[in-house]
Amino acid sequence: MSLAFVPVSTWDPAFVSEIRAHYPGSRGAPPGKKQAWRVEWGGEPIAWIGLGEPAFKLAARRALGISDARPLASTVCCFIYRRVRPEGPTGRDLLRAWHARAASDWSQRYGWSPVHWETLVLPSAVPGSVPGYCFRRAGYREIGATTGRGACRPEHGRRVWGPTQPKVVLYRGPLPRLSR
Repeated sequence: MSLAFVPVSTWDPAFVSEIRAHYPGSRGAPPGKKQAWRVEWGGEPIAWIGLGEPAFKLAARRALGISDARPLASTVCCFIYRRVRPEGPTGRDLLRAWHARAASDWSQRYGWSPVHWETLVLPSAVPGSVPGYCFRRAGYREIGATTGRGACRPEHGRRVWGPTQPKVVLYRGPLPRLSR
């Protein structure tokens, strides 16, 4: 059987439903540039993967030598929600097969290809002892954690800052991690 990455709208009710179920409290895809794919294996949906614009600032980026913590040009933030099945491809296999497709689709839509890939993982929300295991196996590396402060926009109003649970920041790209 083979993997298929089917582009879907980030407003597709099935996509929004799956994402809200996996990320409690989420209202769906964030504002800004974004794309999503339904992953099928043997014609059956087994996962959802999305790309979007990265967080405005992440303290963990300083580990890559980015002094003001803003994202570099050509940075995207990705996520995956996979239904765990005893047979079929692993999360690592999905991500490895998807990166080339995602870069091509993103370039076709927005005119530039991602070079720096990020993802954020909430350790308390994953069943295993290694947060982001499938991302790590697909070539991402841990660069730090968020500070535990985040912003939200209630009803698309002004940004409101408040405490959040710190997330592990994983990075895939050409920049080496600086030694501490």
